[in-house]
Amino acid sequence: MKDDSQPKVQLYILSRNRPDFLKEAIDSVLNQNHSLIKFEIIISDNSENDDVQKMIDRDYAQKNLKYIRRDSNLSFEVHCQLVASELSAKYAVLFHDDDILLPDYMETMSSFLNSNDIAAVGCNAMILKGDVLTSKRCMRNFSTSIKFDKEKDFLERYLPGNNGMAPLPGYMYRTKYLKQAYLNMTIIGKHSDAVMLSSLLNYGEIVWLEKILMNYRVHSSNISVLEKVTDRLVAHQYMIKKGVEENSTNFILARITFWSRWILQQGRFLSNITRWRYRTVVLSILLRIIKISMRPHFWKIIFLRFKNT
Repeated sequence: MKDDSQPKVQLYILSRNRPDFLKEAIDSVLNQNHSLIKFEIIISDNSENDDVQKMIDRDYAQKNLKYIRRDSNLSFEVHCQLVASELSAKYAVLFHDDDILLPDYMETMSSFLNSNDIAAVGCNAMILKGDVLTSKRCMRNFSTSIKFDKEKDFLERYLPGNNGMAPLPGYMYRTKYLKQAYLNMTIIGKHSDAVMLSSLLNYGEIVWLEKILMNYRVHSSNISVLEKVTDRLVAHQYMIKKGVEENSTNFILARITFWSRWILQQGRFLSNITRWRYRTVVLSILLRIIKISMRPHFWKIIFLRFKNT
């Protein structure tokens, strides 16, 4: 017999040192149009101070949500693995404390999962720069939903020129598959999320909905801002292993974009340019740009990137 007292969805909000953003995130979940679905809200906090806990105690003492304090030394990837191990509902969302759900998110996403045997569903989002809502979408030129059943096709969407991707905090997962994916996940730093998501295709399909169901916040303390060279190199090798063509225009442009940004982020760039490794990287990038600029598809990608900046 079905137990209707149990939540159908567990929504964990992963929080760290951002009580003001977290308050907006919690309110967006509490304001869901959820008459047809029962869900549980859990705050998983690995902050370095007590500000988040104080805010929860002050503003949400009478609300039906659960607060869990974690070790502040947990990395984001390990934090996600820990949360996944605790999941018990049929569906799960691992939301971030700096993003905002729109009112129809819960019902739209859960109903789609309920009627399809898929591993996960992601949604489109408007980009929020700090506190300012822009006119740009994460999945830029999508007009219909898209379905993935191969890791190669999914990973290619992370390359420049492919019209963006569904943001990680917007996914709703079939819990049994998410737990398995995190159990077997290889942590490779910043790109571990893409690896975990692509591995879900071993259990079922992934669908991206074109419908805008959240606001994705971009700001200076985003985890995605931080990236090590080794993380990117390992991620590229993983993509090649899964069948992504390393000589494609999109893949080469991804490499050029990364190394160009890496050079510009180095301290005292003008003085370092005299060192052989900087000269080698700069020369390699310039030669690559000249070679790839002969491909017509290159300029199409450049145009799309400027258009959506």
